Amino acid sequence: MKTIAERLKDAREKCGLTQPQLAAGAGVSAGTIGNIEAGTRKNPRELLAIAKALGVLPQWLRDGSGPRYPDGADNANISEGPSIKGHVPLLTSVQAGEWAEIAGSFSRDDALDWLPCPVNHGPRTFCLEVEGESMRNPGAKPSYDPGDVIFVDPDRCEKPLDRVVARLEGQGKATFKQYLEEDGRKLLKALNPDWKPRYIEINGNAVICGVVIGKWVPE
Repeated sequence: MKTIAERLKDAREKCGLTQPQLAAGAGVSAGTIGNIEAGTRKNPRELLAIAKALGVLPQWLRDGSGPRYPDGADNANISEGPSIKGHVPLLTSVQAGEWAEIAGSFSRDDALDWLPCPVNHGPRTFCLEVEGESMRNPGAKPSYDPGDVIFVDPDRCEKPLDRVVARLEGQGKATFKQYLEEDGRKLLKALNPDWKPRYIEINGNAVICGVVIGKWVPE
């Protein structure tokens, strides 16, 4: 990708966002995103906000130099087999929803398995097998199929456009969705365009259990 237009479009599509959705997450106009992708703006002053909304490094977005992501890994879609950087517990969706309460007393035998995390992570990171079709986004990236394993770091602060694991009020199981902030509201979004309901407003009725930092597709 030789131009900022190509890099922006690629990063936006990996996040599963339209131009207006990215604009809302970055606090810029939809026209700004459209102009950059059209190649009419090559050095936008809004670059820092756009890079933050996409979770990429500003220098990569500006000129393609350096790593794409802050940890040097493609944390939007890690599809290769993991390397050994520390094993983390594979949890059930119920355990994931209770992780803040049980992490301190969690023993090795309480996990379904222990898997090596492919990226740098915090000490309370866990992994979770994707259930259902809500985050399957046919023909686009990112997309998560049932059976994929996601790695979740509770010590990262969520920001708009992150994929997160959250526990909704009154539900024991955790759910996996994209986190958005629009017009003062906080939302969880299913990446699957046919999923109902696709948006869940979570102002005050959900706990974010962690931010997704990678995906592993088991062979």
